Amino acid sequence: MKKSTTQALALVLLCWFIGFAGATIAEAQQITFGTAAPTGGWMMLASSVSKILNDNVAGVNVTPVPSPRGSVENIETIQNGERELGLTMANIALQAKKGLPPFKQPATGINGWFSAHYGYWYLLAREDSDIKSFQDLKGKRIAIGNPGDGDEALNKEVFEVLGLAWKDFRPEYSGLSGAMDLIKQNQIDAFAYVAQPKLPSLTELLGSKKLRLVAIPEDGLKKVEAALPYVVLKTMPRSDFEKLAMPESATVISINHMAICSAALKEETMYAFTKALFENINAVQETSKTFAVITPENAVKGLPIPIHPGALKFYREKGLLQ
Repeated sequence: MKKSTTQALALVLLCWFIGFAGATIAEAQQITFGTAAPTGGWMMLASSVSKILNDNVAGVNVTPVPSPRGSVENIETIQNGERELGLTMANIALQAKKGLPPFKQPATGINGWFSAHYGYWYLLAREDSDIKSFQDLKGKRIAIGNPGDGDEALNKEVFEVLGLAWKDFRPEYSGLSGAMDLIKQNQIDAFAYVAQPKLPSLTELLGSKKLRLVAIPEDGLKKVEAALPYVVLKTMPRSDFEKLAMPESATVISINHMAICSAALKEETMYAFTKALFENINAVQETSKTFAVITPENAVKGLPIPIHPGALKFYREKGLLQ
């Protein structure tokens, strides 16, 4: 009889424990983190950040998800409540704030979280083409991003400043990985995308396809820098891509990437997220050399939209902002 009673009590306790654990899991706040391509640098970054948050912040389950339209889609989905976190390019965040195309009205309900790494604007052409300068792009087949994504929006602005109208070439709509396949098969002449320095997939492509960095004159680059406040000119050394046809170094356009969040997230949640992230930032930095620039000091630089109050509280505590 005692054995039966003990077994029954153990069963009750086991059921209670399972029920409690199940309730705890069910009650965990589900957080979705929008990225871009499923195999790209943004997915790598979001996966690393999500692991830190899941390991260090109780009661949340952060899941990174791919976004075919990248920057624009991540802003739209946060704005309409489908996602809570995302990555975007600084130019797209600024356009969203102002309600400029591709946005129909100023975005609301979105805050800045931290400045991430930066990306080069890769304007590359097949070396067997006659494309050597920017003006040689006229009449050519150029991959420029997916419809409505950040690459398309940036290319429209940069091309306009440099004097190349959209009607002057044949745009090919594709993500970067698709564009690499197209140029490998000689179905396009060039592509223009923002991606991380020393992009591994580009190094791989150059192993089988000869490409050239399309030259943009210094005065053209300065015009872009003056016209587009989110553009930063950087020097890309040839050592980044030994097989890319280019000078020993070249001045290229770069765009800052940034993490954004829903303004609806509680202040204590974003404070906990920010604290956990930057107290464990070495785990992110070790994921890729590209992420070495993600530091507490750099986190507050170049954010064109208001910072979430929870993140702002952490930055102020650390003396990074007034």
